[in-house]
Amino acid sequence: MAPRPHPPQRPAAASPSSRALLGYVLGCILSCMIAAPGAALETTASGPPASPAPRVQPESTPKAHGDLPRAVANLLPELTLQASQISAYVRRVDADQPLLAIDAERPRVPASVTKLITSIAALDLLGPDYQWRTEALITGEVIAGTLEGDLTIKGYGDPYLSNEAFARLIRTLREKGIRHIVGDLRFDNSQLAPPSAERGDFDGAAQRSYNALPAALSLNRQVTYIHLYNDRERGGVGVYTEPPLSHLDIDNQARVVQAPCKGRFHRLNVRFSEPQAEQPSSASPDGGDIAAGTAPPTPGTPRLTVSGTFASECADERIPRLILSPQRHAAAAFDALWREAGGTISGQVIAASAPAGAEVFHTAYSQPLHEVLRTVNKWSDNLMARMVFLALGVEHAGPPGDLLKSREALSLWLAERGFSFPELYIDNGSGLSRDTRLSAAALGELLTWAYHQPWMPEFMASMAIMGVDGTLTKRMRKEPIEGRAHMKTGTVRDASCIAGYVLDPDGQRWVVVVLVNALPDQHLAAWHGHAVHHGLLRWVMDGAELPE
Repeated sequence: MAPRPHPPQRPAAASPSSRALLGYVLGCILSCMIAAPGAALETTASGPPASPAPRVQPESTPKAHGDLPRAVANLLPELTLQASQISAYVRRVDADQPLLAIDAERPRVPASVTKLITSIAALDLLGPDYQWRTEALITGEVIAGTLEGDLTIKGYGDPYLSNEAFARLIRTLREKGIRHIVGDLRFDNSQLAPPSAERGDFDGAAQRSYNALPAALSLNRQVTYIHLYNDRERGGVGVYTEPPLSHLDIDNQARVVQAPCKGRFHRLNVRFSEPQAEQPSSASPDGGDIAAGTAPPTPGTPRLTVSGTFASECADERIPRLILSPQRHAAAAFDALWREAGGTISGQVIAASAPAGAEVFHTAYSQPLHEVLRTVNKWSDNLMARMVFLALGVEHAGPPGDLLKSREALSLWLAERGFSFPELYIDNGSGLSRDTRLSAAALGELLTWAYHQPWMPEFMASMAIMGVDGTLTKRMRKEPIEGRAHMKTGTVRDASCIAGYVLDPDGQRWVVVVLVNALPDQHLAAWHGHAVHHGLLRWVMDGAELPE
């Protein structure tokens, strides 16, 4: 075996701007012009960017190899893929330029590897210990356990305000002396602009948890867990929600059958309906009434219907669903938990900004950013990634946060760091988008730069470990790469992607980016993309030998 080629070493103090000068050959001009279908390309923040000018490579710098390794190329006919569908970037973290750059300038649909760009920008701009807050504000005095005024819960975009953290907030309010609220209970989402999209716009699955849309107050990522179990005491199917929700009718039509836990016996169906749409209230310009604090359920109360059969030998089930708007979800949970704790409310539960003059009574803080990113990247949480992306815009231009502010913040940050990626367009920061475009080279350069930053350990720790955890738990297990790669996966209908860091058997760390996109009118099976990813990763682990 010929010795592995070692690219030139880069001085530790090299800047992004100096690396940006080490571009690529003019031969990629054509591929850059042929963007993925549907990319209405322009250079403003309001839409995807124009096709990029090539990065010009000095003649003295050896050019990166531009062909797929033979073992990977040989897989393509069986996978019904063409080489033109693949972009790849492979570079040692201490090298001045990539060893392998295959169609690396072409803008492609990156799916959830987009979250790596959101994470890098957030760690650098906000810092690993950045925290969000949730405030409880009051008007009036607290006298003998009674708040003689309104209580407002204001969200500031905490990406993961968990059920436990919310319950702890309520318990703290009780411990600080509030037992009865004379006025209204308000929920303030004004920190973030309301999204223009609907939950089902991306793929029609409006109740699937990955389709949650940003809201400044997002309890449990807006997810309601529906717990189903064999209630032996009452001889039927037990149902409860997490968090508990007031003013939700549960119509339990399911029944237990004495049978083994097999699909033909265990068939459950969960449906949600909301007969009466939320109507704006003249007293609530931010969204209107969301629950009547003391009124019983009405014919318009949201209804959860559970039907089908529960096999007696099956374990308990927990089904995640988006069944209420973010405001109603947080309000219904607060109302239920508050009353369970013995609290009472005389007024209404509404979506509204805090009244003028309201004072902060208590502040709860989120997990630090570096912990949030572990859920974002290991498990590819779309809502949390979008909330982190919106935080960039809030810190850059103030509330309310929106996508234009965040894109502007990202663009300015890239320029300040010396990067020029005209092909880059980030839609919402999560990758759950058919408009986002980036190139393998852009992501590869950012990953190389990020490796040399002081927050690199937190960034790498946020990614799934090959064959060990997160979205990579079941991939490439029992192979030499198991436990030696920290990577982010990305899959949507049009794309199957992977990117991150690989530690080879010689102890050398590599940046690897692989983007596989569908052809027009082609169905891209995820495992076809995985086969390409795995082939290139095995090539790196086997010595990254270039063909002669």
